[in-house]
Amino acid sequence: MQFLDGDNRWTPEFLDYLEKTAKPSVRLKLSKETVRLTDSKVGGTPWLPPQSPWPRDEDGNDYLFIAQINWAQLPRLEGFPARGLTSFFVKQDDTFGLFDQSYRILHVEEAAELEDIDPYRPEDPDLYSPVLGGPYKLTGNLEKQYIPPVDRGSGTLDLPVFDRDKTAYSKYWDLADSSGSRIGGYPYFAQEDPRPEGDWELLLQLDIEGDDKQYYVSWGDSGVGNFFIRREDLKRLDFSNVFYTWDCL
Repeated sequence: MQFLDGDNRWTPEFLDYLEKTAKPSVRLKLSKETVRLTDSKVGGTPWLPPQSPWPRDEDGNDYLFIAQINWAQLPRLEGFPARGLTSFFVKQDDTFGLFDQSYRILHVEEAAELEDIDPYRPEDPDLYSPVLGGPYKLTGNLEKQYIPPVDRGSGTLDLPVFDRDKTAYSKYWDLADSSGSRIGGYPYFAQEDPRPEGDWELLLQLDIEGDDKQYYVSWGDSGVGNFFIRREDLKRLDFSNVFYTWDCL
Protein backbone atom coordinates (compact mmCIF):
# COMPACT_ATOMS: atom_id res chain seq x y z
CA MET A 1 0.00 0.00 0.00
CA GLN A 2 1.19 3.52 -0.76
CA PHE A 3 1.09 5.60 2.41
CA LEU A 4 2.11 9.04 1.15
CA ASP A 5 1.61 10.89 -2.12
CA GLY A 6 4.19 13.05 -3.89
CA ASP A 7 3.54 15.93 -1.48
CA ASN A 8 4.06 13.69 1.58
CA ARG A 9 0.34 13.71 2.40
CA TRP A 10 -1.55 10.58 3.39
CA THR A 11 -3.12 8.85 0.42
CA PRO A 12 -6.94 8.48 0.42
CA GLU A 13 -6.43 4.70 0.15
CA PHE A 14 -4.43 4.57 3.38
CA LEU A 15 -6.78 6.88 5.28
CA ASP A 16 -9.76 4.72 4.26
CA TYR A 17 -7.86 1.62 5.39
CA LEU A 18 -6.99 3.30 8.69
CA GLU A 19 -10.59 4.18 9.50
CA LYS A 20 -11.31 0.61 10.60
CA THR A 21 -8.95 1.18 13.56
CA ALA A 22 -10.55 4.48 14.65
CA LYS A 23 -11.75 4.74 18.23
CA PRO A 24 -13.41 7.62 20.09
CA SER A 25 -11.56 9.02 23.10
CA VAL A 26 -12.13 11.90 25.49
CA ARG A 27 -8.94 13.93 25.68
CA LEU A 28 -8.68 15.46 29.15
CA LYS A 29 -7.36 18.87 30.05
CA LEU A 30 -6.20 19.85 33.54
CA SER A 31 -6.35 23.47 34.61
CA LYS A 32 -6.06 25.63 37.70
CA GLU A 33 -9.65 26.81 37.99
CA THR A 34 -12.26 26.95 40.71
CA VAL A 35 -13.43 23.39 41.42
CA ARG A 36 -16.50 22.21 43.30
CA LEU A 37 -16.54 19.07 45.44
CA THR A 38 -18.58 17.18 42.83
CA ASP A 39 -16.68 18.37 39.73
CA SER A 40 -14.35 16.29 37.59
CA LYS A 41 -10.86 16.89 38.95
CA VAL A 42 -7.42 15.56 39.70
CA GLY A 43 -6.31 15.82 43.30
CA GLY A 44 -8.08 17.75 46.01
CA THR A 45 -10.90 16.16 47.99
CA PRO A 46 -13.35 13.62 46.54
CA TRP A 47 -17.07 13.72 47.21
CA LEU A 48 -18.02 10.58 49.13
CA PRO A 49 -21.47 9.63 50.39
CA PRO A 50 -21.84 9.74 54.18
CA GLN A 51 -21.82 5.91 54.36
CA SER A 52 -18.58 5.60 52.37
CA PRO A 53 -15.38 5.88 54.44
CA TRP A 54 -12.11 7.02 52.91
CA PRO A 55 -10.32 3.93 51.47
CA ARG A 56 -7.46 2.65 53.61
CA ASP A 57 -4.80 -0.02 53.23
CA GLU A 58 -4.32 -3.10 55.40
CA ASP A 59 -2.38 -1.03 57.95
CA GLY A 60 -5.09 1.59 58.26
CA ASN A 61 -3.28 4.25 56.19
CA ASP A 62 -5.29 6.48 53.85
CA TYR A 63 -5.05 5.77 50.16
CA LEU A 64 -4.00 8.61 47.87
CA PHE A 65 -6.86 10.29 46.06
CA ILE A 66 -5.95 10.59 42.37
CA ALA A 67 -8.96 11.74 40.38
CA GLN A 68 -12.73 12.07 40.27
CA ILE A 69 -14.81 11.79 37.10
CA ASN A 70 -18.23 13.46 36.96
CA TRP A 71 -19.52 11.67 33.88
CA ALA A 72 -22.29 14.17 33.20
CA GLN A 73 -19.66 16.90 32.70
CA LEU A 74 -17.73 15.07 29.97
CA PRO A 75 -18.57 14.19 26.35
CA ARG A 76 -20.57 10.98 26.10
CA LEU A 77 -18.65 7.82 25.24
CA GLU A 78 -20.60 4.73 24.22
CA GLY A 79 -20.34 2.02 26.85
CA PHE A 80 -19.19 4.41 29.59
CA PRO A 81 -21.40 5.89 32.32
CA ALA A 82 -23.53 8.87 31.40
CA ARG A 83 -23.86 10.11 34.98
CA GLY A 84 -22.53 9.57 38.47
CA LEU A 85 -19.10 10.02 40.03
CA THR A 86 -16.15 7.66 39.80
CA SER A 87 -13.21 8.26 42.16
CA PHE A 88 -9.72 6.73 41.88
CA PHE A 89 -7.44 5.95 44.83
CA VAL A 90 -4.05 4.19 45.04
CA LYS A 91 -1.97 2.98 47.92
CA GLN A 92 0.47 5.39 49.54
CA ASP A 93 3.76 3.53 49.17
CA ASP A 94 6.95 3.65 47.09
CA THR A 95 5.20 2.33 43.97
CA PHE A 96 1.75 3.86 44.51
CA GLY A 97 0.35 0.37 44.98
CA LEU A 98 1.58 -0.90 41.62
CA PHE A 99 3.18 -4.20 42.65
CA ASP A 100 0.25 -5.54 44.65
CA GLN A 101 -2.49 -3.84 42.60
CA SER A 102 -3.53 -1.78 45.61
CA TYR A 103 -6.16 0.62 44.34
CA ARG A 104 -9.76 1.49 45.08
CA ILE A 105 -12.31 2.79 42.61
CA LEU A 106 -15.58 4.05 44.04
CA HIS A 107 -18.59 4.73 41.84
CA VAL A 108 -21.69 6.63 42.94
CA GLU A 109 -24.60 6.68 40.49
CA GLU A 110 -26.32 9.58 42.22
CA ALA A 111 -24.22 12.40 43.67
CA ALA A 112 -25.43 15.37 45.66
CA GLU A 113 -25.66 18.68 43.82
CA LEU A 114 -23.22 20.75 45.85
CA GLU A 115 -21.82 24.20 45.22
CA ASP A 116 -19.15 23.79 47.89
CA ILE A 117 -15.72 24.77 46.59
CA ASP A 118 -12.77 22.41 46.93
CA PRO A 119 -9.99 24.92 47.69
CA TYR A 120 -6.62 24.66 45.98
CA ARG A 121 -3.73 23.47 48.12
CA PRO A 122 -0.07 23.53 47.02
CA GLU A 123 2.07 20.40 46.92
CA ASP A 124 2.78 18.87 50.32
CA PRO A 125 6.55 18.19 50.40
CA ASP A 126 6.00 15.40 52.94
CA LEU A 127 3.50 13.53 50.76
CA TYR A 128 4.79 11.17 48.07
CA SER A 129 2.10 11.26 45.41
CA PRO A 130 1.84 11.40 41.60
CA VAL A 131 -0.54 14.37 42.03
CA LEU A 132 1.32 17.50 43.06
CA GLY A 133 -1.07 19.81 44.86
CA GLY A 134 -4.56 20.40 43.59
CA PRO A 135 -7.36 20.12 42.83
CA TYR A 136 -7.02 20.64 39.08
CA LYS A 137 -10.20 20.95 37.09
CA LEU A 138 -10.82 18.29 34.44
CA THR A 139 -12.54 19.09 31.16
CA GLY A 140 -12.64 16.97 28.03
CA ASN A 141 -13.02 17.01 24.26
CA LEU A 142 -14.08 14.11 22.09
CA GLU A 143 -11.49 13.08 19.51
CA LYS A 144 -10.79 10.21 17.14
CA GLN A 145 -7.73 8.03 17.61
CA TYR A 146 -6.02 5.68 15.18
CA ILE A 147 -4.18 2.60 16.35
CA PRO A 148 -0.66 3.46 17.58
CA PRO A 149 2.22 1.72 15.81
CA VAL A 150 3.26 -0.13 19.00
CA ASP A 151 -0.24 -1.30 19.96
CA ARG A 152 -0.52 -5.08 20.35
CA GLY A 153 -3.18 -5.13 17.63
CA SER A 154 -1.08 -3.30 15.03
CA GLY A 155 0.99 -6.31 14.03
CA THR A 156 -1.64 -7.69 11.65
CA LEU A 157 -2.17 -4.34 9.88
CA ASP A 158 -0.38 -2.78 6.92
CA LEU A 159 1.11 0.25 8.67
CA PRO A 160 4.28 2.22 7.97
CA VAL A 161 7.43 0.59 9.33
CA PHE A 162 10.78 2.26 9.87
CA ASP A 163 12.85 0.06 7.56
CA ARG A 164 10.40 0.47 4.68
CA ASP A 165 9.45 4.15 4.79
CA LYS A 166 11.10 6.34 7.45
CA THR A 167 9.12 9.46 6.52
CA ALA A 168 5.74 7.73 6.68
CA TYR A 169 6.72 5.96 9.89
CA SER A 170 7.65 9.24 11.58
CA LYS A 171 4.45 10.95 10.39
CA TYR A 172 2.37 8.02 11.59
CA TRP A 173 3.75 8.32 15.11
CA ASP A 174 2.40 11.87 15.17
CA LEU A 175 -0.93 10.91 13.59
CA ALA A 176 -1.57 8.05 16.03
CA ASP A 177 -0.13 9.62 19.17
CA SER A 178 -1.93 8.13 22.19
CA SER A 179 -0.17 10.11 24.91
CA GLY A 180 -1.94 12.63 27.11
CA SER A 181 -4.61 12.22 29.74
CA ARG A 182 -7.74 10.57 28.36
CA ILE A 183 -10.71 8.26 28.80
CA GLY A 184 -11.38 5.53 26.25
CA GLY A 185 -9.49 4.90 23.04
CA TYR A 186 -5.93 3.66 22.76
CA PRO A 187 -3.51 3.83 25.72
CA TYR A 188 0.04 5.08 25.92
CA PHE A 189 2.90 3.46 27.83
CA ALA A 190 6.35 4.84 28.59
CA GLN A 191 7.74 1.30 28.39
CA GLU A 192 5.92 -1.84 27.20
CA ASP A 193 2.27 -2.86 27.21
CA PRO A 194 1.65 -4.79 30.46
CA ARG A 195 -2.08 -5.49 29.95
CA PRO A 196 -3.27 -9.05 30.51
CA GLU A 197 -4.99 -10.79 27.63
CA GLY A 198 -8.61 -9.84 27.19
CA ASP A 199 -10.96 -7.10 26.13
CA TRP A 200 -9.85 -4.10 28.19
CA GLU A 201 -11.23 -0.57 27.92
CA LEU A 202 -9.15 2.45 28.94
CA LEU A 203 -11.05 3.74 31.96
CA LEU A 204 -8.58 6.53 32.75
CA GLN A 205 -5.15 7.52 31.53
CA LEU A 206 -3.38 10.21 33.53
CA ASP A 207 -0.22 11.38 31.81
CA ILE A 208 2.39 13.87 32.99
CA GLU A 209 0.65 17.24 33.21
CA GLY A 210 1.45 20.81 34.14
CA ASP A 211 2.01 24.33 32.90
CA ASP A 212 5.08 26.48 32.32
CA LYS A 213 5.51 26.99 36.07
CA GLN A 214 4.82 23.67 37.76
CA TYR A 215 3.88 20.03 37.31
CA TYR A 216 0.37 18.96 38.21
CA VAL A 217 0.94 15.23 37.76
CA SER A 218 4.14 13.21 37.58
CA TRP A 219 4.35 9.43 37.84
CA GLY A 220 8.03 9.00 38.64
CA ASP A 221 10.24 10.32 35.82
CA SER A 222 7.84 11.60 33.13
CA GLY A 223 5.54 8.59 33.56
CA VAL A 224 1.94 7.78 32.79
CA GLY A 225 -0.72 6.00 34.85
CA ASN A 226 -3.48 3.80 33.39
CA PHE A 227 -6.62 2.13 34.69
CA PHE A 228 -8.25 -0.54 32.49
CA ILE A 229 -11.57 -2.31 32.86
CA ARG A 230 -13.18 -5.22 31.03
CA ARG A 231 -16.04 -4.16 28.83
CA GLU A 232 -18.55 -6.46 30.53
CA ASP A 233 -17.57 -5.13 33.98
CA LEU A 234 -17.95 -1.56 32.78
CA LYS A 235 -21.49 -2.29 31.60
CA ARG A 236 -22.32 -3.56 35.09
CA LEU A 237 -20.49 -0.64 36.74
CA ASP A 238 -18.37 -3.21 38.53
CA PHE A 239 -15.02 -1.54 39.30
CA SER A 240 -13.65 -4.31 41.53
CA ASN A 241 -11.48 -5.96 38.87
CA VAL A 242 -9.68 -3.03 37.24
CA PHE A 243 -6.11 -3.45 35.97
CA TYR A 244 -3.93 -0.59 37.20
CA THR A 245 -0.46 0.22 35.95
CA TRP A 246 2.00 3.04 35.63
CA ASP A 247 5.48 3.31 34.20
CA CYS A 248 8.07 5.97 33.48
CA LEU A 249 11.21 6.57 31.45
